[in-house]
Amino acid sequence: RAPAVCFLRASVRDRPSSPHLPAMAGLAPRSAALALALLAPSRLVNAGVAPTFDTTQKSSSGPTGFAMASRVYVPYDAGASYAFGMGAVEKTAWDEGEKYLYTVSEAGYVNVVDYSSPSSPSVVSAFAINLKGKKLTDIAVCASARMLFVAHGADDTVSNGRVRFYATARREGAVAPAFLKEVVTGPLPDMIAPNGDCTMLAVANEGEGKYSSATGLTDPPGSVSIVKDLTAASPTVVSVSLASLGSDEELIAKGVHLPLSKKAMEYWDDHSAIAADLNFSTARGSYTSAMSLEPEYLGWSASGSKVFVGLQENSAIVTVDVPAAADWASKPPSASRIDALGLKDWSESGSTAGVDLIADGNCTLKKFPGYKTLRQPDSIAVVSVDGIDYILSANEGDDKEYGDFEEKMKAKDVIASDGTVKLAKMTVDSAALSNYKAQNDLGADSKRRVTIGSASIDYSTPSAPKITDMVGFGGRGISIWKPADAGLTLVWDSGSQMEVEQCSAYPWAHNGVQDEEFALVNGVLYNASSAGLQSTIREMNDPAVDGCTDRGDGQAGACPLGKTIDSRSPKDGAAPEAIVAGVACGRLLAVTATEKQGTAFVYDISEIASPKLLYVRHLSPASEKKSPGIAYTARELGEIDPEGMVFLEAAASPSGKPAVLFGGAWSGTVSMWEFQCPVTTTGASTSRGSHLSAAPIGATVAFAALAALSLGHAGPV
Repeated sequence: RAPAVCFLRASVRDRPSSPHLPAMAGLAPRSAALALALLAPSRLVNAGVAPTFDTTQKSSSGPTGFAMASRVYVPYDAGASYAFGMGAVEKTAWDEGEKYLYTVSEAGYVNVVDYSSPSSPSVVSAFAINLKGKKLTDIAVCASARMLFVAHGADDTVSNGRVRFYATARREGAVAPAFLKEVVTGPLPDMIAPNGDCTMLAVANEGEGKYSSATGLTDPPGSVSIVKDLTAASPTVVSVSLASLGSDEELIAKGVHLPLSKKAMEYWDDHSAIAADLNFSTARGSYTSAMSLEPEYLGWSASGSKVFVGLQENSAIVTVDVPAAADWASKPPSASRIDALGLKDWSESGSTAGVDLIADGNCTLKKFPGYKTLRQPDSIAVVSVDGIDYILSANEGDDKEYGDFEEKMKAKDVIASDGTVKLAKMTVDSAALSNYKAQNDLGADSKRRVTIGSASIDYSTPSAPKITDMVGFGGRGISIWKPADAGLTLVWDSGSQMEVEQCSAYPWAHNGVQDEEFALVNGVLYNASSAGLQSTIREMNDPAVDGCTDRGDGQAGACPLGKTIDSRSPKDGAAPEAIVAGVACGRLLAVTATEKQGTAFVYDISEIASPKLLYVRHLSPASEKKSPGIAYTARELGEIDPEGMVFLEAAASPSGKPAVLFGGAWSGTVSMWEFQCPVTTTGASTSRGSHLSAAPIGATVAFAALAALSLGHAGPV
């Protein structure tokens, strides 16, 4: 899943003065800020605009604090039903003009959260959109044009998807969103983003394959759709093919990772030990290199002339050139280049402090000989600093799985401890074998996950592939890239910082895990699930298998996060999923959060080549001692899988303070965290604080006491 991230900014200088301002003198600061914002929506800045920052205008001091202001629980259906694990907040989108947040659920519903009172947001059930049964993938808002976009895949996931257009909800008159039209995209439109003036819409069509025992593998090509004439009855859609970016061999030579190239298909289909259980014949017969490329995420350049497209599984970024709409007849949008993001080196030759590959319940970082990982960002964000575009990437890691083929394997299942290759008809390079044994000697977990795609194995001779490396998944941090005509340049990488700082601030969350599999047996998710997922949930709740003797209420069940320390270390560690950026307190900031642990990191990236980590905050402190189902019932659960994030600059924020909205997919929660700025920076009131209140189903938790539990460090790291 691609995370939903959004950036909203608006300049107070752009807003006309209002004759109503004197009448607001008696309002509380937050109410006055909202009233001002609603008075003059004509200069709204849309989510597709890259944050811009002039370093000569940088403030002398940035934010002095970052604390939670509120949390709301969101239903997974049309405003009535609440439960952990139902994917109630898969994606989010912010309407700056109306101060509404839109959320998308896995069940096929769009809900609307009202932030007119930012300390106590509430779900507007009457505004819910019922698309039950559709695979909703993303949502976006053009506030200036009052348009809402909702993307969804086809029922079979491999046919063309759709983007539905709606008129946004209106506060005046309590008008619900209204359907306008829809356009056809490529298969599985995983992410959508309007450009700055809302004249175009970019769509990342992931084209993810689907395997069935009856028909084998069906794998459509990945692509990008650019839509123009958004206000027309029938907008124009151009499909941008990725096939021209190179053959498999050319892509691999560039460093692009192919989880399952055509020659790899041939090996697994004809020569492997599981060949009799696989059927890739149809996919092989229709294969093009674009079938191996899967767009996951995208962002517009500051000029609006390019779209940068993240391909997570391929650990690469594609640049799409987008001419002016009037020139499309002779020069339509096209993919101009693809750039690999390289391997992250965790050995003595690299620039990190090491990596934790040892599941010993501790923070044990070591530099392992020859160990490298694919960065594989799920989310990217574009910022402009002093007129130059930069791409931020949250390097989560991901893999492919088709039938009995699983790209992610345990190292011991690829090569035995004695050096014997366990994959049929394969050999191993001597240097790769030497590094593998040296890693084992240093204590690397034998179950550490490695890819069996092109980064590790040379399939040039399908009947006799050669293991050239043992490459892991995910960069366990964030990176900053500078795009240019000659390609991408790595400007900065966080190295080992996220694992080190998460362990320092929240050792109980170090490389742990909480997700939907930790749901309650006989709970809502369990009763709605397949037999396979029910079996997994039972295992996660059984102390004799993967459960704990105390789930947080004295009874046996799924483990709290604090009892899962180190479980992700052999896999992907602190895997950040989403990343957003914006200006707060006179500084350019980037915010990311780990998927499995729910830890947020705030960086000052005003000096783009030398970012500074400001804050580390845990989004769900209750998870230390309570499993998610128990914490959810008590209305103490914070964001689990915080993939829906929105950065609100001060003028776009309902409180008048710069803030970040974190949406937890599995927790079905949204929390608002505000930056505290020096008075000299914002001129705003320094009034802060709220009171802890009870939170019945559908209500909000306003935090003062609970926020204090989330602080981690009392100030900047």
